[in-house]
Amino acid sequence: MSHRVMIVEDESLVAEDLHQCLEQFGYEVVGVADSAESARRLARDQVPDLALLDIRLKGAVDGIELAQELRDQRIGFVYLTSHADAHTLSRARATEPLGYVLKPFDRREIHPVLEMAVYRHQNDRQLRAMERWLSTTLHSIGDGVLVTDAQLRVSFLNPAMERCCGHSLREAVGLPVGEVLRLVAGTSQEPLPCIAARALQQQAIVYLEPDAELVRRDGSRLPIDDCAAPIRDGDRVTGVVVVCRDARQRRELERRQREADQRVEEAKRMQSLAVLAGGVAHDVNNALTAILGGVAACREGNAAERALALDRIEARVGAVAALCRQLLAGAGAAPLAPEVVVVAPALAAVVAAEREFVGERISVSVEVEPPLLAVLADPVQFGQVVQNLLRNAAEALLARGGAIAVRAGQLRLPGQHLADAQIGAGLAAGDYAWFEFADDGPGMPPDVRARVFEPFFTTKLSGRGLGLASVHGIVRRHGGAIQVVSEVGVGSLFRVLWPMPPAAPAVPESVRRTRCVAVVDDDRGVREVAANLLRLRGLRAAEFPAGEVLLAAVAAGQRFDAVVLDIAMPGLDGVATLDALRVANPALPVLMVSGNADFTALQQRRDPCLAWLAKPFDGHGLHRALERLWQQITSRPAP
Repeated sequence: MSHRVMIVEDESLVAEDLHQCLEQFGYEVVGVADSAESARRLARDQVPDLALLDIRLKGAVDGIELAQELRDQRIGFVYLTSHADAHTLSRARATEPLGYVLKPFDRREIHPVLEMAVYRHQNDRQLRAMERWLSTTLHSIGDGVLVTDAQLRVSFLNPAMERCCGHSLREAVGLPVGEVLRLVAGTSQEPLPCIAARALQQQAIVYLEPDAELVRRDGSRLPIDDCAAPIRDGDRVTGVVVVCRDARQRRELERRQREADQRVEEAKRMQSLAVLAGGVAHDVNNALTAILGGVAACREGNAAERALALDRIEARVGAVAALCRQLLAGAGAAPLAPEVVVVAPALAAVVAAEREFVGERISVSVEVEPPLLAVLADPVQFGQVVQNLLRNAAEALLARGGAIAVRAGQLRLPGQHLADAQIGAGLAAGDYAWFEFADDGPGMPPDVRARVFEPFFTTKLSGRGLGLASVHGIVRRHGGAIQVVSEVGVGSLFRVLWPMPPAAPAVPESVRRTRCVAVVDDDRGVREVAANLLRLRGLRAAEFPAGEVLLAAVAAGQRFDAVVLDIAMPGLDGVATLDALRVANPALPVLMVSGNADFTALQQRRDPCLAWLAKPFDGHGLHRALERLWQQITSRPAP
């Protein structure tokens, strides 16, 4: 396309020569003006791309003054001049012309001057258009933008930033950025480091702390989200750009979301508590009904009927005790007495014991490799996990039969995260035993799979309890993990990862029958029963109603081979009594017992002469706990 040129020259011969010359070079001459006034009209009417402008014109306005007007109209210009004084040339340079053509001009020289002028003018127009676009964009966006130079002095603010900080652009330009952007922590109100200085120092994008506030010019505080980045011109950093936005709406929405989440969680907890309370009440009330019936039979029946009623009462008491243990296990508070458990016989024993529950229509296969695979676990609680997982798989198949595959093995975890674990996703790297129960039943949809470990949650019309909830608590307490995979119409798989023992322990020795055990409990009935259970096992027992009484006997010189010590007692409780006993005899074996206490604090004591046992217990459990404690002490290497 041809470029449109205006000639401003008061000498007609020169103007005509220029006109012919430009047309020969392919330019479109839109007109010739011989004064500033006629040039203004021509520029207004024709809007040329370029003007050839004589510095000296007729009239009061010369070419230099006219050039400034053309510049404001975004018309480029090239000066025509023959000679000028230094002052005139200085004025001309200040207007930034696109070039000069000297009179008398050579036709061969004028063409490259005009081509270069056109090229520069196009670039200038594009640059100015880009600057206008950037300026319009920065003034239109809702985020505040602040720009600094390399010395971190403010060089630009857009209107949004003016509203944020309370400074106008005119007031802020040249100020240190720290005076315009004063940032504090929202919680402590402590000053925060200058984000622009951090971006300049780190040569990277820097984000503001999530609770940051901007101290505005009037002293008020505005919650903001903020980031800063260095401005690079090649390898040189010329400043920093800071972008911020008003964070009040976002933080208010987040606050409302947190409150809504809390209400949902509270509703879930209340629903879970209602299910838990209903399930406990159901089971306990059934047991109490049977116990009351047994009491009535003891009062009114003959000797045979009383014996049968006592058996039933004992069975119901055992059921309630099992329910309490499951509640503690589900809460992760069941006491632990860990020892080495060989997996294969433990699995086989549970499968054999549950044969009647599983039924003839369900086949169960057991595969363990290596055969002597072992775990470190409380044997009773390990058995509960196996039993509940087996029953859960069997219940999925009761309607139509099927197959359950029980498998176990050993693996090494290389990492520290099990992304697909429903429980215990953060296991440390190391060796673990795993065992799994896979069934080919109907499977579970995702919403059911997500709730299978909730207390008393069930999809079955019959059966309610704490089976999988207790599995959850026991596995978590032992430092293990559970992975659940299920697909509707295909079946379900529950896989448990369990820590392996560091080494196998020695076989316990029998307890010598001449040993004397002190039984300390404020409940007379429990104290007498425990003492009688010990005597039935051939041990001697001494009863003490309080920790103070035991300590007085020890101070008087009475010696004991072990102490069975209740934790919850009025006055001096079991822990305080233990501390006093350790001062008198650090090596005295002490078995702590409780019906509801968490033994975690005792486990952390690393006391080799200390063990624990949950109530209720029978004679076998009490004797076994003492035997294990004595063996633990005698097998300990000498210091």
